[in-house]
Amino acid sequence: MSNELLTLNNRSLINGFCATFQPIPTLTVSEWAAKYRVLPKSGSSSPGPWRNERTPFLVEIMDTLSPSYPCREVVFAKGSQIGASEAGLNWIMYQIDVSPGPMLAVQPTNKAVERWSKQRVGPSLKQCDRIVNKVVWGDGNTIYQKEYIGGTLILTGANSPADLAAMPMANIYFDEVDRYPAEAGDEGDPIGLALRRMATFSRGKAFYSSTPTILGVSKVWILFLESDQRYYYVPCPECNEYQTIDFDRLSWPKGQPEKVGLICAHCGSLIFERSKTKMLANGYWQSHNPGHYRVGFHLSSLYSPVGWLSWTEIARTFEEISDNPDLQKVFTNTILGLPYEESGEQIAAEYLQRRRETYEADIPDGVFYLTLIVDVQQDWLAYEVQGWGIDEENWGIEYGVFKGDLSQLVSRNESNPSPWEQVDHLRKSVYRRKDGSEVRIAITLIDSGGLWTDEVYTFTKPRNKFRVYAIKGASKFDRPFLSKPTKNTKNKCWLYVLGVSQGKMTIQQRLKKESPGAGYCHFPDDEGRGYTAEYYADLTCEKLILKQEKRKIIKAWVKPDGANNEPFDIRVYGLAAIRILNPNWSRLAKRSQFIKRASTLNDSNITEVKPVKKQKTIPKRRSGIVLNE
Repeated sequence: MSNELLTLNNRSLINGFCATFQPIPTLTVSEWAAKYRVLPKSGSSSPGPWRNERTPFLVEIMDTLSPSYPCREVVFAKGSQIGASEAGLNWIMYQIDVSPGPMLAVQPTNKAVERWSKQRVGPSLKQCDRIVNKVVWGDGNTIYQKEYIGGTLILTGANSPADLAAMPMANIYFDEVDRYPAEAGDEGDPIGLALRRMATFSRGKAFYSSTPTILGVSKVWILFLESDQRYYYVPCPECNEYQTIDFDRLSWPKGQPEKVGLICAHCGSLIFERSKTKMLANGYWQSHNPGHYRVGFHLSSLYSPVGWLSWTEIARTFEEISDNPDLQKVFTNTILGLPYEESGEQIAAEYLQRRRETYEADIPDGVFYLTLIVDVQQDWLAYEVQGWGIDEENWGIEYGVFKGDLSQLVSRNESNPSPWEQVDHLRKSVYRRKDGSEVRIAITLIDSGGLWTDEVYTFTKPRNKFRVYAIKGASKFDRPFLSKPTKNTKNKCWLYVLGVSQGKMTIQQRLKKESPGAGYCHFPDDEGRGYTAEYYADLTCEKLILKQEKRKIIKAWVKPDGANNEPFDIRVYGLAAIRILNPNWSRLAKRSQFIKRASTLNDSNITEVKPVKKQKTIPKRRSGIVLNE
C-alpha cells in the first residue's frame, strides 16, 4: 500500500474518531441551502440562489440528512424533474462547510461520475462563497476527488470495487441506485460493499436516491418498502382536504391534454395546475409505515413545480405512448416514480405466421448484409441466414439443421460432409436480389457454450480472418449485450461473450413491431426456407418472469419443458453479429436513395446509369449445399 493511501486512511480514521466528540450542528441542510447555496448556470434550469419555497417537498428530505436528525439511512424513490440531485448536492456542500469529514458519492458508472463532476459538482462548489475557500483547488481537486478542510469527497462509479472498499467514510450518497450493476467486479453488491465503510462513524448517514425500474428487483423500491414510507399530502383549494397527487385522478378530454386537471379525492372538484404552487407550499409528509428505522420518501413528477414538468406535458406524453410497452415502462419509472411490473407475456406464434410475406428472390431488395448464426446442440447444428437493412430492419432468409457426428470436423467420406463442413460451404454461398446483384455472408457466429467448445474453437480459429467467431452467452442478467472480444481461449481464437438476457429483451420487443422500419422482423411465406409452424412456436416459447433465488428476487427467461428455443437464441446472436459489423446505416440509407433515384431516371430514359461491374461468377445457391466451389 502506498504512503499516500496510508496517510489518507489514517486521516480518515482520525477524522472519524474526532467527529464522535464534535457537537451536533443545529443548522439543518435546508436552512444552510437557503442561506448559502447558489445554483450554477451549467446543469440548472433555474440558476441563482436556492429557494426552499420553490421545492418545499425537499425541505424535510434534506433535514433528515442533517446530523441532528436521528436516522442512519434515507431513501428517496422519485420521478424526474423534482430537484432530487440538487438536494443531494446541498447535503454534500453542507457537510463540507458544517460537518466536514470523509464522504463518498456513488454514480452508476465512472462515465456518469465524469459528467456529474464536471457539470454539477465542480461548478456548484465554485459558485458557493461560503465554501469556495475551504476547497483545495490545486492537486487535491480532480474529477474523482475533492479535498477540503477537514475531509475528502470521493466520487466513484458503482462498477469500481476498489474505490468502494478503500477507506472509511462518514457519509455516502448513492445516486440512481437502480442503474448500478448487480455486482462490483467479484466483490458483490456495490451498495453493501460501500456501506461497510461507515462502520467507524456513529453519526454517518447513507442517502439513496433513484427512479425505480422493475418491480421485484428495483433496489430503491425495495429500500423504500423497508422504510417508514412517507408520501406528500397537499390541500384541495376548494375543500381544503389533504390528499396525494395521483395520476389516476388526472382527467382531460381525449386529444386535449391542455385541459388536464386533478379530481379532488374528497369533494370531486377539478383542480387546475395554476393552484399547484400554493398546494405544495401548504403540503406535508405523512408516514404510512411509522416507526421504521429507515426514513423513506416517494414523490412522482406530478409534484414538479410550475414551470418545470407540467401536467399538460405528462398527459400528452401518456396519450402518445399508450400502446407502446417500452415507453409505458419509461413513463411508469420516470414520471410516476414507480417500478414497472413485467407481464411475462409471450408473443403469439400465430401472430408472426399471419404477417409472412413473399420474397421475389433469394433476398429482398432492402438487404445490405447477410449474417450466419450457428447454435451448437448435442448432436446437431441449428443455423439461420438473416438479412439486414437500414437501422437493423431484418429478414429471415433460411433456417435449418445440420445433423451428424460433431466430433468430426472433417468427414472421411466426401459425399457425406460433416456438419462443420456443411457450415463452411454455407458461409461461402451467394444469394441474389431480384435485379441479379449478389450478396454473400459477411459474418458468422458459432455458439461455443455447449458440449463442443473445443471443436468450435478449432473450427473458428483459422477462419477468424473471414469473420468467423466463437460466442458464448453470459448468465448475469444485467451484463451488457455486446462487449469487446477476447483471445482468452484454449487456442487463442477470438471469442465474444454476450449478455443474452438483454439481447432477448430487444428481440422480444422487435417481434412485436407491427410496421416495417427500424428493427422490424420480416419472415418468408415459403416454408421450404425452414420457417414452419414449429419454428414460430420455438421462437416464441420463452417468457420473462420474476423469481426468487438465494433470497433474492431476480429476472429470468424460462421456457416450457421439452420446448426448443434455438430460434430465439439464434435471433439474439444475429443481433450481436450485425452490431459487431457496425454498419454506417445513415451512409447506406443515402446510397439506397441515390440508387432508387438513378433507377427512376434510367427507366424514364432521362439519363443513363452506368451498370455495376460484374463480379466473378459463383455457383448460385437456393437450397442444399454447393460442394464444388
